[in-house]
Amino acid sequence: MPPIRFPVVREFLRREEATLSIEALLVLPFLLWAFAAMYAFFDVYHTRSLAMKGNYAVADLLSRETNSIDMTYLHGIEEVFAYLTKGSDDAWIRVSSVRCQRRCDDEDRRVLRRDWSRATDGRHRLTNHDINSDYRDVIPMIPAGDRLILVETQLQYEPAISPGLTGVRARGIYDLSVTRPRFAPQLCWGSLRCLNE
Repeated sequence: MPPIRFPVVREFLRREEATLSIEALLVLPFLLWAFAAMYAFFDVYHTRSLAMKGNYAVADLLSRETNSIDMTYLHGIEEVFAYLTKGSDDAWIRVSSVRCQRRCDDEDRRVLRRDWSRATDGRHRLTNHDINSDYRDVIPMIPAGDRLILVETQLQYEPAISPGLTGVRARGIYDLSVTRPRFAPQLCWGSLRCLNE
């Protein structure tokens, strides 16, 4: 028995009209998702870059200070940071003055101390234990008698596009920088008059 032929089906499969429309319909959802994901990824990296530059700007400003600072000054610095990063009210800053007390030439056995530590938005002040246990690896070697300024900043990132679509979720963007005072031996806190706490 000869095979059954369907010339209409064969002709339909050969025709190429409207294939572009069908391809566009199939690719459009993926294309829209790719644009949304690229925007979300760019936005989070852009915010991360702004946060880092804001931290460096605040640290540089503090390193040039020759007068004592207080909470009013610190709140003003927090507003500068929020402005530079286009951040929200969730941004906070912690500034600490750190020195090496003993064994300053041995990175593993040195004893670090804080002269003072203050923060905005109810964040806790760093203790000597905090500095020696959590910050030892980021504080460079310093000779006895020198002071460093430890500046920590954080802002809250909220994605512009739903996290379910791109996977980019809300997060706190934290930065830390360490700098030396430029024009004074140390950054002083208000009534402490540059004495150790």
